[in-house]
Amino acid sequence: MANTNNRHPELIKQPIFILSCVRSGSTMLRCIVDTHPNLCSPGHLNLGPLCADLYTTTYYSLGKLPDMETEEQREQLAIKETRRVVTDLLDRYAQGKGKTNWCEKSTINIDYLEILAKVFPQASYICLYRNCLDVAYSSIKFSPLGYMPELAGYVQKRPTNLVAAMIDNWLDKTGKLIAFEQTHAGQCIRVNYESLVRQPEQVLAKLFDFLGEPWDENLIDRIFQVPHDQGDGDVKVWFSEKISKDSIGNGTAIPLTAIPNELMAEIDTFNRQLGYPTIESQYAEQQGDDEQTLPDMGLNDFFQNRFLRNAAARMDKFSQLQGVCKLVITGLKGGVWTIESHSGDLTLREDDKLSDCTIATTYKVFHELVEGRKTAVNAYEQGEITGDGNVVMALEFGRLLFGGEF
Repeated sequence: MANTNNRHPELIKQPIFILSCVRSGSTMLRCIVDTHPNLCSPGHLNLGPLCADLYTTTYYSLGKLPDMETEEQREQLAIKETRRVVTDLLDRYAQGKGKTNWCEKSTINIDYLEILAKVFPQASYICLYRNCLDVAYSSIKFSPLGYMPELAGYVQKRPTNLVAAMIDNWLDKTGKLIAFEQTHAGQCIRVNYESLVRQPEQVLAKLFDFLGEPWDENLIDRIFQVPHDQGDGDVKVWFSEKISKDSIGNGTAIPLTAIPNELMAEIDTFNRQLGYPTIESQYAEQQGDDEQTLPDMGLNDFFQNRFLRNAAARMDKFSQLQGVCKLVITGLKGGVWTIESHSGDLTLREDDKLSDCTIATTYKVFHELVEGRKTAVNAYEQGEITGDGNVVMALEFGRLLFGGEF
């Protein structure tokens, strides 16, 4: 068993923190850091809230003794004692691992940057970013039966739009991280998840140089071979054998119409700062690639002929349907149509008129629905069709458009 009592403080450097939003690849990155012969990185330790609690405890106990006469004395004591407790614990951990420094990566730390900077004024920070859409998509897919505590508050604020809730989380955390990076520029290095998985050698060579550690390209081959302490985080990494690029770009599976207009500009402001393309261009690129393999349906002709003809034969089932529905099909071959049902008659126009409800999907999904390769129920359950406005009316128009139960 390793002896953790014989400490050599001079061997321990200033600590390292990986700062990121959830679902941004921080578990993979901490395993990479942990693979380095000089660095160790345990599972989530939540040092941010721990430091906040230790500071408060010290301030209102030792800080209230008679010899603590000024506010500055109380604050400095609280900071010093907090640093002493945490560094004693983590330095012993590093020593026990045979390493010379430690790295902590709890995603909750991003909400405690002020106290961390006070307790560890010389620490190094790895600021890890990931594309907003991919974070939102991954967060929803990862938590279908319940959201992690860090996300629950955002879901509570937007219970009817989980996409918007996940975007709120990304905007909040990304804004805090960018501001911290600007204030502590000399102590921070920016890492984009996409660059890390696409070009790991170049990114990691720069990263370890920033940390003052030697770089060995063979480290990448050892990431999934050496043991790492498990903890909270993405469990997928424990079943991986290599760094994968497969999850890049999955976020465009989220229907564009599920993103509230008021959030689009905020996302793109950060996208420009982080080197990501705008939301609109991401969808245009992805949907353009999807549509290249699909034939042109001639949507206007399709609606004016096949849809109206089929719908007219079924209107007896929708005699009570009164209202206007906007159908939005995104993509280079898509468009916007307005369908009005009144007294058993249908009127269809290719325009963007005000409506009672909206149904939106992509050209690819619409093509699959028309060809019978996908049902409206399956598409809706997978989040590939969205409805807005009068939901009951949208469901009725959905049945009229796609047939079957919706």
